[in-house]
Amino acid sequence: MLAGFLASAAFAPISQWYLGVIGFALFLHKLKGSPRPILDSLLFGFFLNAFALHWTSKYVGATPWILLVLLQAIFYLPVGLIYRVGRNIGLAIFTILLMEQLRTIFPFSGFAWTRIGFSQADSPALAIAPYGGVLAISAITLLLALLVANLNLRSVGMALAIIVALLVIPSNQIERGNLVLVGIQGSTPTVGLDFNSRAKAVFEKHRDATYELATGDFAAVIWPENAIDIDPADYPEVQQDILELTASLGKPLIAGVLLSTGDGPENASVLYNARGEANSTYVKRSLTPFGEYMPLRSLAEFISPLAKRVRDFSPGSALITHQINDVRVGPIICYEIIDDALVSEMARASQALIVQTNNATFADTAQSRQQLAITRIRAAEQRRAILSVSTIGISAVIDQSGKVLAQTDEGTQEMIIGDLKLNSQNSFFNTWRLWIEPTIFLLILIASFWPNRRRFGI
Repeated sequence: MLAGFLASAAFAPISQWYLGVIGFALFLHKLKGSPRPILDSLLFGFFLNAFALHWTSKYVGATPWILLVLLQAIFYLPVGLIYRVGRNIGLAIFTILLMEQLRTIFPFSGFAWTRIGFSQADSPALAIAPYGGVLAISAITLLLALLVANLNLRSVGMALAIIVALLVIPSNQIERGNLVLVGIQGSTPTVGLDFNSRAKAVFEKHRDATYELATGDFAAVIWPENAIDIDPADYPEVQQDILELTASLGKPLIAGVLLSTGDGPENASVLYNARGEANSTYVKRSLTPFGEYMPLRSLAEFISPLAKRVRDFSPGSALITHQINDVRVGPIICYEIIDDALVSEMARASQALIVQTNNATFADTAQSRQQLAITRIRAAEQRRAILSVSTIGISAVIDQSGKVLAQTDEGTQEMIIGDLKLNSQNSFFNTWRLWIEPTIFLLILIASFWPNRRRFGI
């Protein structure tokens, strides 16, 4: 339990990266001498996720939270099984990382929110993100944990040497011009599951906040996900308001819009030009399971009546970027930020990224701060500056190294200005991703069977 709690403490709200190292160190130390490694692994995974994902219970109740935690804990079961068979801690680490990768795609398109690497936004390990991605951050964190678990001078010295080496890695930010964007955090009338019970009011709050706050020299205004939580095609007055707003600004507006289609609603990012016309539309491709569509609907509705309130959205199929002053801006909508392949693909097609998110559903929880940490890691991984805009906060400007340059408070109505450095050059990780990840796994396997591994506690 203690190991799981400490590992979870690397995530928000505690956000102390080194506690994650200590938590996994305790787990690996326990695993080495455990007569029941399968049970110990399962319990560790349970408590880690129970603490880190406690925010999921605030508005939907304990049952969905416990079920989610149990599902995530199951991914730690093979860790104990592999260690029981081979008594090789290197293989256990290999299995942890393998299960993390599996969680990105399975089940129901994956839920990889609590990957180890996502807890390390403030760690020196962030420096390797553009070279090895989230997987490399997770691997380095586990290596540090293994060295700490050994509790000898050799291992401690090696851990310190790794940390020093990480600290001297240059950030190498690239600037090919800049783009100034204004994000409007317009807030919502209510929070929780009923944040959009007055959907038109959400639009009106963002409209009014834009008139009041959007000043200065900028290229476009960015609204968050669900800022227009109704289809403007069904509301002529909303279409007229968009036209008048963009005409008043003399600038484009990129807004999160709910579009109605015959196949179901679409969660979209729409670029309206200065004449109020929709120039480009990106439809969210990676939908949130149990939030935007309901897997195993009959079972889910039996477990929780809240499942009946979830509408099945229709996913998009095309990668679309928005063009602003000849700059390609890649939109990522909320949950998509945890999708490795999608983020890499969007970064390759763009010179800067925007993340449009709605955090009102889980207001006043750790969710928004955890998402901000994930977004920081993506900025460093892809070498792309990011403007993240939320309905209720946290909105943030993040540079190519993952550093937060500016951010808003939660629960406020604010403007945030993002002067984004542009980069069309792919990061090393993005260029070689399909080779880097298998190579990391291969190196861990080699280390696991290295003849002198036991000198280092492997």
